[in-house]
Amino acid sequence: MILFSGRWRSPARLRLGHWLLIGSGGAVCIAPVPAQASPGLAFQPGFMLQSAGQPADAGRLALQALADTPDLGPGRYRVEVRVNQDYLGPHEIEFIQDDSTGLTPCLTATLLEQFGVRLNAIAEPEQLNNQCVNLSSLIPGASTTLNGGELQLSVSIPQIAMHRDVVGYVDPARWDHGINAAFLSYQVSAQQGSSRYGGKNDNQDLYLNAGINLGPWRLRTNQSGRQGTRGARQWTRAYTYAQRDLPGMNANLTLGEAFTGGEVFKSLPLKGALVSSDAGMLPDAMQGYAPVIRGVALSWARLEVLQNGYPIYSTYVSAGPYEIDDLSTGGGGGELEVVLTEADGQVRRFSQPYATLSNLLREGTWRYSAALGRYNAASDTEDPLLWQGTLSVGTRWGSTLYGGLLSADFYQAVSLGVAKDLGAIGAMALDVTRSDAELGIPGLDSVQGMSYAIKYGKTFPTRTSLRFAGYRYSTEGYRDFDEAVRQRAQDVRFYGSRRSRLEAAVYQNIGTRSSLNLTFSQEDFWRSDYERRQFQFNFNTRYRDVTYTLFASQSLSTRSERIDRQFGLSISVPLDFAHSASATFDMQHNGDSFSQRSSLSGSLDQHRLSYRAALANDNGKQKSAEFSAGYQTPYGNFSAGLSQGSGYSSRSLSANGAVLLHAEGIELGPYLGETAGLVHVPDVKGVGVSNVPGVRTNARGYALMPYLRPYRVNQIELETDQLGPEIDIDNGTAQVVPRRGAVVKTTFNARSVRRLLISARFNDQPLPFGAQVIDVEGAQIGVVGQGGQILLSTHDRPQTLDVRWGDESTEQCRLQVDPHSMAQNRGYRVQTLVCQ
Repeated sequence: MILFSGRWRSPARLRLGHWLLIGSGGAVCIAPVPAQASPGLAFQPGFMLQSAGQPADAGRLALQALADTPDLGPGRYRVEVRVNQDYLGPHEIEFIQDDSTGLTPCLTATLLEQFGVRLNAIAEPEQLNNQCVNLSSLIPGASTTLNGGELQLSVSIPQIAMHRDVVGYVDPARWDHGINAAFLSYQVSAQQGSSRYGGKNDNQDLYLNAGINLGPWRLRTNQSGRQGTRGARQWTRAYTYAQRDLPGMNANLTLGEAFTGGEVFKSLPLKGALVSSDAGMLPDAMQGYAPVIRGVALSWARLEVLQNGYPIYSTYVSAGPYEIDDLSTGGGGGELEVVLTEADGQVRRFSQPYATLSNLLREGTWRYSAALGRYNAASDTEDPLLWQGTLSVGTRWGSTLYGGLLSADFYQAVSLGVAKDLGAIGAMALDVTRSDAELGIPGLDSVQGMSYAIKYGKTFPTRTSLRFAGYRYSTEGYRDFDEAVRQRAQDVRFYGSRRSRLEAAVYQNIGTRSSLNLTFSQEDFWRSDYERRQFQFNFNTRYRDVTYTLFASQSLSTRSERIDRQFGLSISVPLDFAHSASATFDMQHNGDSFSQRSSLSGSLDQHRLSYRAALANDNGKQKSAEFSAGYQTPYGNFSAGLSQGSGYSSRSLSANGAVLLHAEGIELGPYLGETAGLVHVPDVKGVGVSNVPGVRTNARGYALMPYLRPYRVNQIELETDQLGPEIDIDNGTAQVVPRRGAVVKTTFNARSVRRLLISARFNDQPLPFGAQVIDVEGAQIGVVGQGGQILLSTHDRPQTLDVRWGDESTEQCRLQVDPHSMAQNRGYRVQTLVCQ
């Protein structure tokens, strides 16, 4: 057998078929030709109707070239495999000749398993013993397509036959740390105003997020600066760290200023080293909790799982015990219906309710972190050396065990907890934490205490979701780490040790157009009358495209003895006279004041220009007006605002954008995000990128694509609708798999061509339909269409083209073509020529 490697151009037979189709002006339809031509294949030229005086077989040479083009035969080839559009890399596969389907891949059970097929879900598993599996017979609806010219094999398999843990899984070998680059995301704003009470006020703010990528390492820093009315300047740094992936551990290593996770202990600012698991590296189906379904089948049976009446999973199970651990469920809980159809047709049904919390992990999944460094608080407090370790593991029967240790010079804490899916009752998590702190202050040298927490969540059949409810009670001697630090420093922000905290959130769907949301929190402290309590209520509904929002909130702090209570109604009405415009009417009661506001907002220029104008009236006395507008360009976003009221005025300007420095230059963009792409279409300006409004390639062909998903296949697709006809892009789509924080460069091959439309005559007649057009290198670049018209894509230099429709000298001629001398019409260069 012959082994072919590399990528081919599309087969000459297909290219010639395209030329015939284009050149004929649509008068002749040529059916797709199979990838394997039968011996002695020939075409009859009679279907190519010639002009009067032209030989009937003038298209014979072009058709013979089509028939004689060699194509792939049976053998072993190295092909690029795509399964359900997911790229799986190159594979060496044997192809055999099938009389009915042509060239067919020889797929083995091992290869299908690599493709992600659930072999235990096959209805007739005995077929897997065959040396070459008939895929369409094995899995109804499955098919394969071979592109012989590109050496690509596309395999389509119904998702129900695929492993769920393969959905979203990407081989770590494909994770790309991208190019070496440096970037800067900025946001700058300036405000100038005056009021009858406070006089003039001027403020300028600058926020910077910068980074450098060097191989697998990424350096990040976040800084901000402010200058006030009196010229006082303040510069702060939130963090600066270096980070890299640890793929074998599904984790990240961070060195520098960072924050610990908040799954077990409160999140803490740290200056040191941190290793923490990254759930983004796991397949989609493994990131969230789902129950494991267990049971016993009496025979070879089909198992189907439905959620809210919709099928979400199907497989085949053997006689005996079975276990389904790769479900992908949606929502915070519900009830699963399991339907088991035995071989004799007997149907058994049972239900399995489930619920989930953030603490719950799928069985066999781990989440961990380890940190060592110094406490890095923003205020001037102690910076003790501390270390922290946490671990969560999903176990059998819908349970998750979690815990952690935290230790410093004067502080130690240990925490243990368990989360459990209780089915119809809901999901619950219980944990207990003990702390021991040496405070070193007069009269209170050390304290010890316990903290108990309970969390609960459930989705009810009434479409009510208790998304989170938690209660934590602490004894008087318990301290969180940051509380111990503040108390040792006798910080005024230490209000006392927290005694209890309650949190709850309820979400309710009402019909298909309404929803209600309610959140509540309350906390109090030991030996203090300080108490904080707040709630928020929000109701949304829509009727005939009009949106109504009713809201209310209240916050109470006993220390300030002030109740901040507000409620209001907002009505938003879409407008037909402008693109994406709406009018909004607000009424709000806040404390002792009552305000009314009317506003008009919308966007223009393909959503690049946004605007808002508003009029307000407070208590019937204070009247104000405001106007703001923003514009998104390929290089940044710019906005301005103006407000004027009784006794005050304010003006503001702001801009935000991103700058990327790489080996080939500097690029500007409106934003970048954590993980980004650099699109390059060499020297082609104005090419857009799908799903990124306002972003187009610059004069050198570069564009920034923000917000890529790390460790996932990201589709990059060019928008070529505004390209001129003289630009050719071979393939306008590509796939990238960036690591977290990477800048991945994707280059699209493009070239500048001249599209020529030539009306050619020979001996006072149009050239024969089907005559071959050949360049100086002997390559066929076109075919004469009806009426002697030739459509060519070529370079812009003068050249001589040979036209042949037979072997005799009277059946050949030459065209002298100079694109610069041709008239242009809608991007095409048009000319009538005589073939000599």
